[in-house]
Amino acid sequence: MLPLLFAAQAASDTSSADLTADHAVRRGAVVGLTLGGGIGQGEGYPNNSDDIGKIGYARSRWMPGSGVTLLVMGALSDYLSFGFWYAHLQFDSSGWRARQNGVGLRLEGFPLLSILPSVKGVGLFAEFGVGTAMMTVPGALEVSGTQSVIGCGAFYEWSPFHFLGGHLGLGPSVEMNAVFSQAYDQTGLVVGLRTVFYGGP
Repeated sequence: MLPLLFAAQAASDTSSADLTADHAVRRGAVVGLTLGGGIGQGEGYPNNSDDIGKIGYARSRWMPGSGVTLLVMGALSDYLSFGFWYAHLQFDSSGWRARQNGVGLRLEGFPLLSILPSVKGVGLFAEFGVGTAMMTVPGALEVSGTQSVIGCGAFYEWSPFHFLGGHLGLGPSVEMNAVFSQAYDQTGLVVGLRTVFYGGP
């Protein structure tokens, strides 16, 4: 009888360990901000269905600019976080100005966590949603579009310290966002600093 009790207790302890093992590094709500600079480019027609494919086509060169991304997610496990994002990018050069905004769902993964623990902070992400983009061309011409937006990228995070019952994730990131519409397409590539707060230890 005693061996069976010990075995049951061991199984219970193992099950508990398995349940908590997925949150040894990341846990709880995730709130973050990424700030950076990069380049962007846009091309398309005035947002008038009569002009698409006919007149007013404009295409910018790659222009310097900046971007900001806000994150509100949850750490489902050490390997996976899921939630919402919002991004704003703006690029300017010689009177040309391209701007884009997007909001949607974001998925972050940490594929090297168990394979190479020494680089467990390497992360990849993909994001999908709805976006708007607009480009102002010298001469007062304006082209714009609203439709799908997608993004992807990579980042690395260190955890420099813990506070408020959680911990900070800090490191470099690189991301590309693109808005696709019938009238206008815009792409932005941004390298920045990603700062996130994990609500759990």
